[in-house]
Amino acid sequence: MMTLAEQFSAYSRWRGTAVESVVRLRNWLSRNDVGDAQADMRLQYLVDRLREDKLTIAFVAEYSRGKSELINAIFFSDYGDRILPSSAGRTTMCPTELMWTAGASPELRLLPISTRALQAPVSELKRIPEEWQVVPLKAGSAAELQAALARVGEVTRVSQEEAERLGFKVDPRGDEGLKPGVDGLVEVPNWRHAVIQFPHPLLEQGLVVLDTPGLNAIGAEPELTLSLLPNAHAVLFILAADTGVTQSDLAVWRDYVSTGPTRQKGRLVVLNKIDGLWDGLRDEARIGAEIDRQVKSVADTLDIESQAVFPVSAQKGLVARINGDAPLLARSRLPELERALTEDLLPTKQEIVRHNTLGETGDLVRQTTDLLQARLSGVREQLQELTDLRGKNQNVIEYM
Repeated sequence: MMTLAEQFSAYSRWRGTAVESVVRLRNWLSRNDVGDAQADMRLQYLVDRLREDKLTIAFVAEYSRGKSELINAIFFSDYGDRILPSSAGRTTMCPTELMWTAGASPELRLLPISTRALQAPVSELKRIPEEWQVVPLKAGSAAELQAALARVGEVTRVSQEEAERLGFKVDPRGDEGLKPGVDGLVEVPNWRHAVIQFPHPLLEQGLVVLDTPGLNAIGAEPELTLSLLPNAHAVLFILAADTGVTQSDLAVWRDYVSTGPTRQKGRLVVLNKIDGLWDGLRDEARIGAEIDRQVKSVADTLDIESQAVFPVSAQKGLVARINGDAPLLARSRLPELERALTEDLLPTKQEIVRHNTLGETGDLVRQTTDLLQARLSGVREQLQELTDLRGKNQNVIEYM
């Protein structure tokens, strides 16, 4: 079975073939003088849209669920090390997009948290380079990448009034907002948004990975909940086997991910850290039974089918990929998650792109067919007139 990365590469090749077909149609119309400026612009727009096509996969979880490790395992194991910081505690403090734009330089762009006071959405601020701090990246060095990307987890301490002015909820108990410290200050992310321009093969082909922070930071950024997450082609909601479904997990699920009891394509639940059950005291049958029990418990709590919950060990899957350990990879169950993601995501995405492409080109082909039919009718009429004229001329000659 092909991995998600291999499947995505196959999709990108298919998309490239579609671009070539549209270009051939455009050239044929121009060469045969059957197109017009409007048709040419439509086809050029279609080519640009295909080339710039993006596929966004969002990872949503509370802190310490292994979210960044799962991203490393699925997409970046070929670097032989972790690319995204992954350690105990909070490593993702703001929404982070990993992408690659043709012609860009490898860099980390950071939007200061203070820009929340501007009342301007991130999408608007992306067009104002002066608002961002830029950190150049050395794409060939995993260690330097790790050091630079660790800045995404930076925090700062502000007064409770300042935290609320920036859009964060403050709760003395810490249940429904940020909990002040003994000094009365509140710890908030140093950055509002991060964009990582990184020339990874999958990112070069149009993949965008959206790494999200925990509940409090999610709720404080309306654009994340109203635009980025709903428009993602796939959302992976990550839980941890050692914690189960906590109240904060449930709040994230209900408020930002859940689409009802039926499983929507591209919305998957991941039960991570199942390697915590590999204690060396239980055999595989007992471990499997315990995993099944936890999966059912998660499904019941989230009100979804058990088949929509995928138990994995992202850490063991990453190690297995780096070391080429097939048995460990199978035991991590990472390929099962990738298969489900592939079956849900890529065929649906490809069908949408195919439908839009055929709809646009089909309309032009029909217009061209009508034009050629009209021209053919005109030629036939002219030919008939010439034939009739030749007959008349022959009669005149015979008369003379």
